[in-house]
Amino acid sequence: MKEYTPQILTFSELVEKARLLPKKPGIYLYYDKDGKIIYVGKSRALHNRVLSYFQNVEKHPPKTRRLVQSIADFQTIVTSSDQEALILENEKIKLHRPKFNIRLKDDRNYPYIRLSTAEEYPRLSLAHRRRPGDKSLYFGPYGSSQTVYTAIHTANTMFHLPTCKRTFPGDIGKERPCLYYHLGRCSGVCTGAVSKEEYQKQIDGTIHFLKHDHKKVIDLLQKEMERDAENLLFERAAAKRNTIRSLQNLSQARQVVKDLHYDADVFGAFAEDWGGCINLLRVREGRVVDNVHFHFGADEILSPDSFFSLLVTLYRGKDFPPKKVLVPESLWNEENEALSPLLSDKDQMHFLVPQRGEGKNLVQMASENAKEAALHRRTLFEKDEAVLAELAMLLSLEVVPERIESIDISNSGTSAVYAGIICIKNAHFLKSAYKSFSIDRDKPDDPACMYEAVSRRLMRYKNGDMAFSPLPDLILADGGATQVAAVKKALSDAGISIPVFGMVKDAFHKTRCLTDGTNEINILHNQKIFQFLYKIQEEVHRFSLSRMDAKRRKSVKTTELSKIPGIGEKKAQILYRRFKSMKAIRALSAQELSDAPGISQRDGERIFAYFHPEEETP
Repeated sequence: MKEYTPQILTFSELVEKARLLPKKPGIYLYYDKDGKIIYVGKSRALHNRVLSYFQNVEKHPPKTRRLVQSIADFQTIVTSSDQEALILENEKIKLHRPKFNIRLKDDRNYPYIRLSTAEEYPRLSLAHRRRPGDKSLYFGPYGSSQTVYTAIHTANTMFHLPTCKRTFPGDIGKERPCLYYHLGRCSGVCTGAVSKEEYQKQIDGTIHFLKHDHKKVIDLLQKEMERDAENLLFERAAAKRNTIRSLQNLSQARQVVKDLHYDADVFGAFAEDWGGCINLLRVREGRVVDNVHFHFGADEILSPDSFFSLLVTLYRGKDFPPKKVLVPESLWNEENEALSPLLSDKDQMHFLVPQRGEGKNLVQMASENAKEAALHRRTLFEKDEAVLAELAMLLSLEVVPERIESIDISNSGTSAVYAGIICIKNAHFLKSAYKSFSIDRDKPDDPACMYEAVSRRLMRYKNGDMAFSPLPDLILADGGATQVAAVKKALSDAGISIPVFGMVKDAFHKTRCLTDGTNEINILHNQKIFQFLYKIQEEVHRFSLSRMDAKRRKSVKTTELSKIPGIGEKKAQILYRRFKSMKAIRALSAQELSDAPGISQRDGERIFAYFHPEEETP
């Protein structure tokens, strides 16, 4: 399919182009004068929707007017159904990240609880994304990692699930049970006394608990407790009694609705010209179990369409969607109502716009939460903006540096040299934009390493690699004049101009001043600037050191393997990539080792003999 080439059209040409559109479902993509996609939307009738943007423009909200003023051209894609348009719109927003669309953060930043049901003895863990093709169950996404860890800890404790690093059934009976078993916090799968059927009951209870179906869990535990008591298994009965009491206490906490069976996801919203927030309250059994904020900026448009796009990202393809969702009247329309059955392929979801009673009170509560979160974020943003403005004045920069990159070199001799580049956007660390480069050097040379790393970063940008775009407004090198000179040379050789300053440390490893390579700029008199730069210097050092240390540790482990006769560096790396750890390699038989590609039966026997000199090769 040939890629669309946008043009620069006049307003009247845009109107005429919109009049020719069919009244069919599809998506529309708006381009600015630079050919960049700035908004993606969907409609059941493209003609009506797109044309509406160019009619009565003066009556549009301020953000929509800014969008219309920025449109130079548009493209439409007709689809065969509303469902196809819904999916395609979501894909395009994720791909192009248009500035006027409200977007959820990357899924990696909204954690899930993962239950590894594909294993014989499933475990709970935190997951930052859903793995394609994974047969595990996922609960979430949740508002924070802390919420996930709290839920996992509570579930593990209540249902006596193992939290050790042993793998089952392979490690059953191999070692003595750990302290958690003796404290009554683990059922003791490692002892062999827990059958698969009994463990499955623990997992069933865990699933109901994570779905916040506490009544069902309590009913199940009540029956099992009575059965254990009848069979004179009093310790087991007492453990189930304690779990029941814990669940009952948990169910009574943070009650917001009189109805103990009230379950719903509740949305509220607050928007101003400078941005806003959508708040999600997850209410289960009448209490708030999670509180999630989705912030958006000054250009992102909050509308029924953008709200529904957020719902698609939140619910489509998820394992346990809510049966009831309460939404504000301002963010719901007939088109959303018609498309809502497409949001879940597992359970029927009912979307309600409450006009009175508990439902309306909950939506108002969510909206008030959204307002408080948005105003708090705005206050923090204004403080951050002030720090960046002061930094710009201190360094005599032409623009306030909204995007800053900082670089540091960490090495362990010449065997593991890494350049770490971190990104700071609007005074906050943007970890998704961190980059690192492994560098081969005959001898340690930090300035030469910085030159190479910056040159490689700029080359990736000039070659069109979107992961290395955009360029920063300011570069901060960890070091003094020689490091600054190396970065400036890399920029000059690439034909790119970006201000560069070095962060100079004192004898106590604290940031003492900034340097442009010639002059030193004192920052000690400005506490805000000092703290801001100190955080950057600590973070870039931590990141580059972590990358170097990971390479060094891997090198040490593969070096140990390469000491074995017949096992060189290449085979050592194959083994480590295949089995992930030295502990796993030590535990394998000669036959299992030789199953790795490039490892012969003889190699497997040598490796086994190296780690088990007292045993015969099996």
